Amino acid sequence: MMATASARTTHPPATCARPEAALARLLDELAAVLNRTSPSTYTARPFPAVSGSIGQHVRHILDHVASLCEAEPRVPLSYDHRERGTNVETDVDAALRSIRRLTSTLAAMRSGEDEAMTMMSMLVPGGEPSAVRTTLRRELIFVVSHTIHHQALIGLLLSAAGDGVPQGFGLAPSTPSLARA
Repeated sequence: MMATASARTTHPPATCARPEAALARLLDELAAVLNRTSPSTYTARPFPAVSGSIGQHVRHILDHVASLCEAEPRVPLSYDHRERGTNVETDVDAALRSIRRLTSTLAAMRSGEDEAMTMMSMLVPGGEPSAVRTTLRRELIFVVSHTIHHQALIGLLLSAAGDGVPQGFGLAPSTPSLARA
């Protein structure tokens, strides 16, 4: 049984000079892929030693987007605090609901203001987090790149399941056009 989207919005590539619009477009592409992904493919782990399921990659993507969308200028941003084992990992419809919520938040975001912020990250297991000054725009660009990377992994998992991958899915904008054909 395939999941269906209700109230799906698409963000045309022409509006993607703003990183929040580019990220919304990537989430639209992800939703389109999920709409045709079976529950068994979504939760399968064909390479358990090296990769999670499609659902686990989706949850990981959405955790990063949510961390950024919920960031407050005076509170350090961290992508390290993630909830594993959520229903987004096992339920395509839950993932689609989360995508709709996050794209709505992104639509209201304005990266042009380029707010200064602090990002903290754990560099070694059990170590103290390291802090760095950054901006909202820079973090949006990072999350765009991170999302593309995980979409590429999702594409590999779809291919392993014998499912087609949409042209350009998981490819960075800088990838030569020959690879996109």
